[in-house]
Amino acid sequence: MVEPVPSARGGGPTLFRQIATRLALFTLLFAGLDVAIVVVTYSRQPEALAEELLTLEASKAGAGAALPAELHAGPPGAMQWSARYVEPDAPELQPTMPGTPRDGASPLVDWTRRETAPRGYRISGVRAVDDGGKRRWLAMQFEADGIRPYIPVIVNEIVQHVLLPLIPLSLLLLLFNVFAVRRVLQPLRRAELEVDALDPGNAVMRLSEPLAPREVNTLVRAVNRALARLDRTLAILRGFTANAAHELRTPLSIMQLSLDRLPAGKVRDDLQADARYLTRLVEQMLDLAQADALASAGHNPFDLADVGREVVAAMAPKAFAEHRELRFESRGDTQTVGHAEAVFRIYRNLIDNALKHAPGTTPVDVTAGPGPQLSVRDYGIGIAAEDMPHLFERFWRRDRRASDGAGLGLGIVQRLVEAHGGTISVENAQGGGAKFTVRLPSTGAWQSG
Repeated sequence: MVEPVPSARGGGPTLFRQIATRLALFTLLFAGLDVAIVVVTYSRQPEALAEELLTLEASKAGAGAALPAELHAGPPGAMQWSARYVEPDAPELQPTMPGTPRDGASPLVDWTRRETAPRGYRISGVRAVDDGGKRRWLAMQFEADGIRPYIPVIVNEIVQHVLLPLIPLSLLLLLFNVFAVRRVLQPLRRAELEVDALDPGNAVMRLSEPLAPREVNTLVRAVNRALARLDRTLAILRGFTANAAHELRTPLSIMQLSLDRLPAGKVRDDLQADARYLTRLVEQMLDLAQADALASAGHNPFDLADVGREVVAAMAPKAFAEHRELRFESRGDTQTVGHAEAVFRIYRNLIDNALKHAPGTTPVDVTAGPGPQLSVRDYGIGIAAEDMPHLFERFWRRDRRASDGAGLGLGIVQRLVEAHGGTISVENAQGGGAKFTVRLPSTGAWQSG
């Protein structure tokens, strides 16, 4: 049985998250750099700061003759702040020398003047204010020291020229992150899914190699080369196991014949029991090594009932020697598709398992059908609930001291069943005992597939 591969996510941040984090840090760095440029630029241009400050304060003036309270308050840190409407011919409208009459032919303009004061600097200026279609003139003046009065100007510049442009830029970066980056990482995600879907029983499966990006293509090709090397190694191991098991069969048969000629006694009985155990172990090793070859050698239609009768006939002497009854029943419609020799091994291992674990002289029932299925049922004590998940694990035995098997039989059965595209299940039968049921594809299902 192929165990589900646990997901490797959660072992660390994903590449998508890392890229998103770096883009966010880049945005913050860009915003901080932009803020620093704004602050440095305006700190080196006090005249420009003064002009922007008076313009910002004048924008607080509303309609009507009275000035709002926030305009009377002035900028933060300003001393001797004054703001009032003046007439067009007022001395405050003269930008160069207050008190000097303005030339009547000269147009009125906004102006700002910055000069040194005893406690720092003095800012004076006039701004035109539209009051319901009527232009009025607002004269402002204050004294201050340091950059504190200009904080509203700097904040306004940061909002207008840093934050507002960065909002759509950040959205664009987010969209790029979601669409472009995910598209770039899609081959990695596909490779992950293909790796999780790899079947140890299918030696020819490989990952699909994407054309781009080149780094992913290189990684996938390296994985495919590693899979090819692993398949070659496993093929050598399976070949060695099959050859070793095959070569051991002959000397074991000779040894069994030699043991039969020994004088009767406990020593001969013990040696014969050990020889039978070795013979069964070699047979199971050979079955395990040949399981993949048998399953992939060809799929042809055959009758499950015919194979079942052949197996029961072959194993009947063993059952009779143990004073056991081996009963077979065909329930019709037993045509299936697969490899008859592999299904013979499925029958044999299930019957051998039943004969081994059922007590005394209880019978074993072998059934073919109805439909493309077979079952083997014993009349033993059944299977404990805690043992059910481990039945098909290779080399698993409930009590190794009480068992003379290697724990390979049911594992071989499951491997052969899965290679045929079938399923195997086990349950405690009504009336006692365990019942194994194998369901194989029908001839029609195989042809339509």
